[in-house]
Amino acid sequence: MPIANRQVVRPPSAFASERRLCLFTSGRTSTVARRSAFVNGAVFWVIGIAVIGGLIYFLRTDKQKSAVAEAHQVSRRSFSVMLNEKGELEAKKSTDVKVEVEGRSTIIWLIDEGAQVEKGDLIARIASNEIEERIQAEDIKAQNAKAAAEAADQQFEIMLDQNQSDIRKARLALTNAEIEQRKYLEGDSVQMLNAKENALRTAKIRLEQAQDVLKDSRALHDKGHLSKLDFERDILSEIEAKDAVEAAELDLKTFKTYTMPKELAQKASDVDEARKDLERTIKKAEATEMKDRAQTAAKHAEYTLVAERLEKLREQRVKTELRAPSSGMVVYDTGPNRWNRREVAEGAEVIERQTVVKLPDPSQMIVKLRIHEAKTSLIAVGQKARVEVEGIPDVLFDGTVTKIAPLADSQNNWLNPDMKEYATEIELDTNNYELKPGVTARADILVKNVDNALTVPVQAVYSVGERHFVFNGKSQTGAKPKEIVVGAANDSFVEVSSGLSEGDWVLLAVDDSLLAALPNPVEQPDEFERSKPKHKANGPAEGGGKGRGDRKNRGGAKMNGKTAEKSEKAAAKTSQDQS
Repeated sequence: MPIANRQVVRPPSAFASERRLCLFTSGRTSTVARRSAFVNGAVFWVIGIAVIGGLIYFLRTDKQKSAVAEAHQVSRRSFSVMLNEKGELEAKKSTDVKVEVEGRSTIIWLIDEGAQVEKGDLIARIASNEIEERIQAEDIKAQNAKAAAEAADQQFEIMLDQNQSDIRKARLALTNAEIEQRKYLEGDSVQMLNAKENALRTAKIRLEQAQDVLKDSRALHDKGHLSKLDFERDILSEIEAKDAVEAAELDLKTFKTYTMPKELAQKASDVDEARKDLERTIKKAEATEMKDRAQTAAKHAEYTLVAERLEKLREQRVKTELRAPSSGMVVYDTGPNRWNRREVAEGAEVIERQTVVKLPDPSQMIVKLRIHEAKTSLIAVGQKARVEVEGIPDVLFDGTVTKIAPLADSQNNWLNPDMKEYATEIELDTNNYELKPGVTARADILVKNVDNALTVPVQAVYSVGERHFVFNGKSQTGAKPKEIVVGAANDSFVEVSSGLSEGDWVLLAVDDSLLAALPNPVEQPDEFERSKPKHKANGPAEGGGKGRGDRKNRGGAKMNGKTAEKSEKAAAKTSQDQS
């Protein structure tokens, strides 16, 4: 395990103890000085000189103590590489109770958080005054729309009956026109022609008879057997007969030439007009039917729309009561993180599809963690973990890593844009202690087991850039920095791949004179730099990273101090605090 990815508790610096001693002794000095001022000036100077001498003594003694080196003999041991992270408990399965009322609304009643509910129990009630008003308005519209649709149906039936009647009349007119045409062509015209021809023949016969009578009368008149009056009467009869013949011939000719063709044309026109009138009547009926059908359908659609709105509002009224879809414990859903909390309380405003309450299933719990991107290479689905839960001391829960988010969680990007964390879930094997969601948990994830490896304590390793050193020796005298290659590590020990042998001695603490012997001193990063994660694209596969954080020596040079990648630890701590 690269040292850059470890969390190690760093021992306090020697300088810290010196500063604490100075502060403590200075406090005593000032106190004595103030008290001595009340006695006299001579006593003040005596006590002051004594305190100063004591201060010098304590400083030298502390310095000498800090110079005493604590040594450790290199040996082989087996250890586990663990990743310690902080998170919180959540239920693996949870039922969301969401607001289904459209738009924005207000909670007027809400069940207490933590209450146990059964399926169908009332959880919350949403204000419904506006919905009731809309239901009344839509109910009136629905009644009007229904009446309009029914009237349209009746009007449509009347229109269909009227269309059928008009079509029947038009068809009857066509039939009568066709009958009149055939009647005239086959009956009236023939009858009238025969009558006129008969009248002509009769007129000619009468003319012949009148001529014969006149011939006989002329003979008798010439012989004196017929009076002149009778003879003239016969002449007049013969003239009238001629006129009758001429009139009958003219009448027959006029009928054949004008009257009969005119009547035939008129009859044909009447038939054609009746046929066209029938076609117009049918088309008009179809157009009227389509128009009225569309209007009727529109009335029905309008009624359906209003009725659906009314039904939807009635459903909305029912949905103003949020009921439990399953049994469980009520947990208010106030949002995904602490920085953007939603208010869930009576009088709070909610929107459609907003989750108000969660009903977690406590039978199966998970620990939700946020793993810094520098540590994601150490974790994998299936790794075992042990979890400690706040409020349940001396109990460790076994668990398994079941989920690692494929992408970094960006919900806290506004706090630290450079912070990249991956949501990770550990499923607990049991829940015999009635664990509840939201409780803080600390998980130790087993990254790997290192067997029979050559190791040194983490505080014995110093880093300069990518190089790692220990001070080889039993004491400060004669100890020299020695470069090593590190492997896996945990909070206590570092695997030494090369550079040391079993039985060698290394120093656990050194003074500034030995630290000055390390090559290439580098500056200690400030607090901001230490909080930023370090990325080594081409670092060692096992044991890479710095062995110590940077530390300032008395001579003013700045060098890498103790191991454990302080920047990684600070970044992980920052991410936990933000979570």
